Amino acid sequence: MQEEFFIYPRELLTTQIKGRDEPYLQYKRKNILKFNVTFAFEDTFTMDDLRILGRLLDSEYYIPLQFIDESNDPTTINKIYYIMLSDESTITHNCLNQGYVSLSFISNSPYCFSDFMKSQLYDLSVNEIYTDIQFVNLGDIECKPEIYIEKVSNGDFSIVNLSDSGKEFKFVDLIDGEELSVSSEYEIINTSLVATYRYDNHNGIFLSIPRGVNNLRITGTAKFYFKYQYKYL
Repeated sequence: MQEEFFIYPRELLTTQIKGRDEPYLQYKRKNILKFNVTFAFEDTFTMDDLRILGRLLDSEYYIPLQFIDESNDPTTINKIYYIMLSDESTITHNCLNQGYVSLSFISNSPYCFSDFMKSQLYDLSVNEIYTDIQFVNLGDIECKPEIYIEKVSNGDFSIVNLSDSGKEFKFVDLIDGEELSVSSEYEIINTSLVATYRYDNHNGIFLSIPRGVNNLRITGTAKFYFKYQYKYL
């Protein structure tokens, strides 16, 4: 049997009052992942090998750590954690440059991620009323994609998620040929137009894709695609 972490650690914040034995649950706080990993050297290691590993891990930002399954099982998930070295790290060896290193990591999220994926390019240069498309979220948590839009003719552009209470992501008064990039996760909007900001042209609602099949209704003429990662427990 092997022991691994399973689901993100959580902290339940409760309040207990006089005369009631059962506490009231205020909210559940999701904590980031912390875990230990041991790397063994297949061959003997050199001082240069250790220095290269040390430089890689001595990062000022989170770096991707990916576990890849090579069984060719299509149902298997390749998981990516964005991690930074924390606490102590040790090397165990037999004085013949054979051994392993034990490392402690802290991640930037309670979740792990899939590879970055890119949807097909949707060319709706002719879109007289609306066009319906599907976005399937195969992760465990809602997906907030990046959206890249090239407007065709002046006017509005909107995406309504019919599978998420009809929430609408919308821009008004865009310019023909204008290119937009939108981060739904960080709520950042960039445009190709010089000295132009599009927050006033946006309705303030960013696209969110719950788990499962999502039916999206597109109005307005544009070419666009999504870039995204699935989130897993």
